Amino acid sequence: MFGLTTRRRIVEEIDAHLRTIRLLLRTEVKLGNARRNVSDEIDAHVETIRARNTAEDDLAKERRITRLLAEQLLDATGSYPTAARTALGLLPAGPWERALEGLNALVDAGVLFHVEPDGHISNSTGDEHIAWDRAAQRWRLVHDDDQLVADATKDGRA
Repeated sequence: MFGLTTRRRIVEEIDAHLRTIRLLLRTEVKLGNARRNVSDEIDAHVETIRARNTAEDDLAKERRITRLLAEQLLDATGSYPTAARTALGLLPAGPWERALEGLNALVDAGVLFHVEPDGHISNSTGDEHIAWDRAAQRWRLVHDDDQLVADATKDGRA
């Protein structure tokens, strides 16, 4: 039926197709390996990003905890020094905290004082006090010697 030449051509054609199929299979295997490698690299990058995000979240949480503990420490000690608040990254002290700092500075310096019924803040010996100056609309430090001179001047004795 078929001649030897035809049979040889068919075998050669089949061999050529087999070589092509084998080449395509090898190429497909290489591409598959390359895809897996790229996929592995992407997975590794995603894990790195997740780890970095987790670390950043943990760091932010630790900063919030540190800030809270610092505020609790300042509250517990009744101290609101501006320098300490700034160093800890806390909000600056408000006017009441600054007034409190001043009173605590007197206590820290060992100055005994009391608040008189008229609002003056006096030391224990009564020769210095903080009084409201209505004309200046400011608090000022008054020494009794200054007051005696002012009273004498007002009365015409000086």
